[in-house]
Amino acid sequence: MNFDLQYICEKICNLLLSKQKDVFIDISLGYVLKSTRTLKATNILYNNYLNEQAQSLVRILFELRLNFDCFLKMSNSDLKNTCMKVVDSMILEKVKQARASSFVGMGKELVDNLIQSEKEISNRYNPDKLKRMKRYGFTGMNIESRAHFTGHKEAYDIIYRNFSRNIHSTDYLEHYIIQNPHFLKEPEFTSDYLESRDIASLYTAHFSAGGVAESANHIFKCGLDKELDNLGSLQRKLKEDRQRGLP
Repeated sequence: MNFDLQYICEKICNLLLSKQKDVFIDISLGYVLKSTRTLKATNILYNNYLNEQAQSLVRILFELRLNFDCFLKMSNSDLKNTCMKVVDSMILEKVKQARASSFVGMGKELVDNLIQSEKEISNRYNPDKLKRMKRYGFTGMNIESRAHFTGHKEAYDIIYRNFSRNIHSTDYLEHYIIQNPHFLKEPEFTSDYLESRDIASLYTAHFSAGGVAESANHIFKCGLDKELDNLGSLQRKLKEDRQRGLP
């Protein structure tokens, strides 16, 4: 089902690429492109039985969904300033990364331009807002606050915290029990655990990339409502059947 979603996401990307550009479309397309490519990478990993590695990308997809939802919600209140914050936060992050590496590989003109841009951005915000943007990006919120802000706190508690172990390489147990299924003394529990983990991961990948696709399709009138609705109905039915213990 996620392969079908990938195909729809790719169609949305192509439709947005053909639209007349403005900063809102450009930023939105950036999110849709990253979502589509990350979903594709997730599908490739699962197709090659690299389930634990795929979970790392699913966490990225979930955070991307939160950020895109924040961007849309903030844009509804103040489109111009929200777009400016996104661009400013990208430049601030680039300067921070470049400075951390002592601007290695950059010419003097580029370094001067980056530093000048940083000064101009710093003058646009009060010290507290600037500090939060440098740390958390355009929202000025940590990831948990973003989940609250967009109504995804429950998903954050279940998925984000759980899959963070894959990002931070603390998922040793999962790799260990693959080789030693009797380690927990209950092979059936191990099997059920791995199956439920993968179901949650695949559903979250669909929820995350599908949410980005649905929002982009609606806002930019891409005309893929029927395809997305059908896929969403199938996904919900699959989830309900699993909750009832049906095959």
